[in-house]
Amino acid sequence: MVPAPTPPAMPPQAPLPEANGPRHSPLARVGLVCFTLLVVYASLYPFSGWTDNGISPFAFLSAPKPRYITEFDLLTNVLGYCPFGALAVLALHPRVSGARATLIAFVAGALLSGCMEALQTWLPSRISSNIDLITNALGALLGGAVVAPFTSALIDRGTLTQLRTAWFEPHASFAILLLLLWPFAQIFPQEHLFGMGGIVREWLTDPDSWPMQVLQMLVPSLPAWQESIGLRPDDMQSQQLLETLVTASSWLGTGLFASIAMRRHAPMLRILAGLLATALLIKAAVAELQFPDGNAFNWLSEGGRFALLTSSLALAVLLYAPRWIRAVLAMAALITLVVLTNVLPSNPYAWISEQGWRMGRFVHFNSLAQWLGWLWPFLAFCYVMWRFEQVSLRRHERRKAAAARREALKKTAEETTEAQ
Repeated sequence: MVPAPTPPAMPPQAPLPEANGPRHSPLARVGLVCFTLLVVYASLYPFSGWTDNGISPFAFLSAPKPRYITEFDLLTNVLGYCPFGALAVLALHPRVSGARATLIAFVAGALLSGCMEALQTWLPSRISSNIDLITNALGALLGGAVVAPFTSALIDRGTLTQLRTAWFEPHASFAILLLLLWPFAQIFPQEHLFGMGGIVREWLTDPDSWPMQVLQMLVPSLPAWQESIGLRPDDMQSQQLLETLVTASSWLGTGLFASIAMRRHAPMLRILAGLLATALLIKAAVAELQFPDGNAFNWLSEGGRFALLTSSLALAVLLYAPRWIRAVLAMAALITLVVLTNVLPSNPYAWISEQGWRMGRFVHFNSLAQWLGWLWPFLAFCYVMWRFEQVSLRRHERRKAAAARREALKKTAEETTEAQ
């Protein structure tokens, strides 16, 4: 019996890339950009009153140590730039890692802080300081050094990456960032618990704001119209009921928004419970720091507690609804929140805590926290609209592909008939 010929040896093939090989983090890069913008805003607010006083923008480098710097200010400056250094190291992975990434984060933090301090030279309301530059750069170095040893574990094969992939949709980085910022949007004292999106009222009640001036140019009768409809009517229901409506619509909108970015098998209830608990604890901690002689939970009124209970129960039921229904309800809840926040009468007791905050130790961060609360509902609404657009585009592509397949089958059938 003649043996079968031995098949020729196959040429060696390159090994397949590992599934868990180095990868980049879109969330870290988006977070770095957003945090940098927040630093710029917090450093240059109120963006008005620019004055050339004849001083070099780099004179602060050789200036003597300021006398007004406190230990709290030093700690705040260091901690304020720690997230920048950590995000910079995470954003550089996998191209640069380790000590080199930490050094780049340190240099980037120093350059960012130096630019902000130099620009503050022309802002009479801000004071440039070499101590701020040193502490900010130290914060960036500290944040980068802490995260650098764990970068590969966090992004390539870490638990956080696995959970992000398992629980959230592939293109949910912006939604995750908004969810991480949501607890901090509750820090600034609000007229109602979770009462975000009040920027429209601020514009309409300030005759000197540029949106109000533009509106008055387009609609000269706007002030009279505002007076006639009563922007803050006095004949509305009690503040407790108003806070219940605002808080319930806010938490419903936030929870449904978060569920849109999650996969169906994700533990939505546990994630939302953790998000709510984090927001309440952060708000309580800041209230304790701001008003050490008061109760840290004074802001959690009866109306707020009732709203959180009822809206959480409703949210637990709505999470079983189809995604498109949750998206529609999320947009409706966010719209309701913005309308109620801007139309309902002011809480007569809200100004007390707001004034205490403005005069407290966090005076440099009040505008940043307030703007975060003002803009969050609008950013979440834009994300939901973007998701609708993506779903619509995918459906259009599927219809187009199905039509092409039908046309190809029809053409093949015609050719077969002609051949027969």
